Amino acid sequence: MKVFYDRRHLLHSPQKELDNGEWIENPEKPMRIESIRERMENFFGYTIQESEYHFESYIYLIHEPEYVSWLKKKSNEIESGKEYFPEVFGHDKVFDTGTPITKAAYTVSLAAVATTLSAVDSILDGESVTYALCRPPGHHATRSLAGGYCYFNNAAIAARYYQKYTQGYVAILDLDFHHGNGTQEIFYEDSSVLYVSIHGSPEKYYPWISGHSWEIGEGEGLGYNFNFPLPGDITGSEYLGALEKALIEIENFDPDLLIVSLGFDTHTEDPVGYFSLVDSDYYMVGKQLNELDIPLLIVQEGGYNAEANARAAVNFFSGMLK
Repeated sequence: MKVFYDRRHLLHSPQKELDNGEWIENPEKPMRIESIRERMENFFGYTIQESEYHFESYIYLIHEPEYVSWLKKKSNEIESGKEYFPEVFGHDKVFDTGTPITKAAYTVSLAAVATTLSAVDSILDGESVTYALCRPPGHHATRSLAGGYCYFNNAAIAARYYQKYTQGYVAILDLDFHHGNGTQEIFYEDSSVLYVSIHGSPEKYYPWISGHSWEIGEGEGLGYNFNFPLPGDITGSEYLGALEKALIEIENFDPDLLIVSLGFDTHTEDPVGYFSLVDSDYYMVGKQLNELDIPLLIVQEGGYNAEANARAAVNFFSGMLK
């Protein structure tokens, strides 16, 4: 397995977000990724590979030019150390109050895309498993809006980039605690990309606007979108039961590539997620993925307890690479 990473993510460190009418500390900090990087190097002995340059134009495989221009302009205008939050929804291209625009937001989001596409290149070169250890996360970003700490949808761009060279079929398995509303929206009418998500029920948890079991796609994409919403505080055994069902859908689709949007905010110690998975559960998740005979691209999404992230990663990859 090859692991790709871009140190430019350190430039982006959001300080606050507005939650239930109060300013709170934003948890999307560099250390949540650095802890995983250190563990991958020290425990597994991997040499982490820096991302390679990719044309900025690849973001237009998914994102609308008006949105890209807005994000770039806002990032360039903001002063270092300051943060911009949406003032008028619809004018500002952010759908929540938890995703500030920082001076580095645009540059660092491009770096996350480059990290992911470097991992795809490795798959195209014959590698069976690659890991894009990137931030900011991506699965909440829609074609035209940022949100959920996400600016560009890394997994979605990776899917289209892979299809550019192969015309292959892609499945995306979203294992973040929060539903990937952006990824679902992007591929909702597309039969060439299967989206399957296991997440906290939108009746109670962010992003609230999507993730119901009855959302199964539309048009040509009808039957190519599957959601497994779960209540809070579920245990590992309950989660693995949902994963088994999700993998049946993926195997029936028979994709040429499986992209896993991997969030460790399913861990019981995570401050933002509300499942009760423990370290050893991630070994079993990895083990189930290991049994698939499909090239795997792992793309990092959430996970906001740095130490829990590191332990979960060790268990996940121990099971997956066994």
